[in-house]
Amino acid sequence: MEISSLILFALSVVGMTHIIVDGSIFQPVRDFIQKILPERICQLFTCYQCCGTWCGFLAGAILISLNPWVILLCGCAGSFLAMWSATYLNYLEARTIINLGDDDDEDGE
Repeated sequence: MEISSLILFALSVVGMTHIIVDGSIFQPVRDFIQKILPERICQLFTCYQCCGTWCGFLAGAILISLNPWVILLCGCAGSFLAMWSATYLNYLEARTIINLGDDDDEDGE
């Protein structure tokens, strides 16, 4: 396996998961799914870990291997990558908001 396939796998899982879970372009699909499907199934489209698993399965089958064990492991890796990236992005956003608020308080004094 090439390192480029591994990098493409990681970026595709994170990107695909972010588009499905938080992307505004996917919002009508999420709204439609929430109307017609049970809540447990809707979690596949609103949970980073759940969606990351399925995106990992798909990306693993396309980019890495058709071996079922490898696809299973790609799903696990996709779950971890999606959760980690969501947590990291939330951390960065929180740090930015907190820092902006601190700067405003100093200027106002």
